[in-house]
Amino acid sequence: MAKMNSSQRAIAYGVMLTAAFLFLFPYIWMFGTSLKTNFEASANPASLFPAVPQFGNYSETFTFLNFSRLFVNSLIVSIAVTIFQLVLAAPAGYAFARFKFRGRNPLLLLMLSMLIIPFEALFVPVYIMLSRLGWVNTYWGLIIPSIANPFAVYVFRQFFVTLPADLEEAAYVDGATKFQVFWRIMLPLAQPAIVTITILTFLAEWGALLKPLIFATSDDMRTLQVGLTFLNRGAMVSEPKVAWLMAGTGMVILVPMVIFIVGQRYFVESIARSGIK
Repeated sequence: MAKMNSSQRAIAYGVMLTAAFLFLFPYIWMFGTSLKTNFEASANPASLFPAVPQFGNYSETFTFLNFSRLFVNSLIVSIAVTIFQLVLAAPAGYAFARFKFRGRNPLLLLMLSMLIIPFEALFVPVYIMLSRLGWVNTYWGLIIPSIANPFAVYVFRQFFVTLPADLEEAAYVDGATKFQVFWRIMLPLAQPAIVTITILTFLAEWGALLKPLIFATSDDMRTLQVGLTFLNRGAMVSEPKVAWLMAGTGMVILVPMVIFIVGQRYFVESIARSGIK
């Protein structure tokens, strides 16, 4: 491939910088708005930066939201759902990839067909079941409905298919059981898939709004996303707290940003090896 000359390199950098600015602009606007007063944020939303920075918005939002409690709730639910999904999806994906049993392909298709059913179509029967179990407004009610994920099973299945069968055959010759092969050989090799499901599941649960909004009925069980909705409720508040909302949103997105930055290399590798477009 021929090297780019100086003019081509300048154009390429210009395009990349423009694209980077377009992607970063919402975050720049969010940070600038978080430093305004609530009145200025509502009266002059187009300006990027405040007349007088209000850094106290962050501490006021933290106190007003009971941020530490909501943070703990979001963290518990996100981590628990992620762990349960990995525990269920990894062996299920390995079984679909390596074990031959009657009805394997129809069962896989049936499981994947569940992806087209939105949660909004299920939350009424799910709420009724949780109510009968006494799990409404509990951690179990926020965790259990999300632990089975067909997409996670599919990602593991696609990843295990790419691994050579010679590794398993050599282990079987040495006397290893199927569980030992899975636990000691195949699962450690599936690190990219594990990281991918961890990132996607954690981000989905961290940003979930409808589920905790319905299944958590008290302030002590609400998550950060639900707490943010109470900052700006239109006619229900005398002054919309737009600046506080942006400050709270800025604090909320820090955790998923760090997680994605740390695990993005494994995420890209897993997507490439699993053949997902």
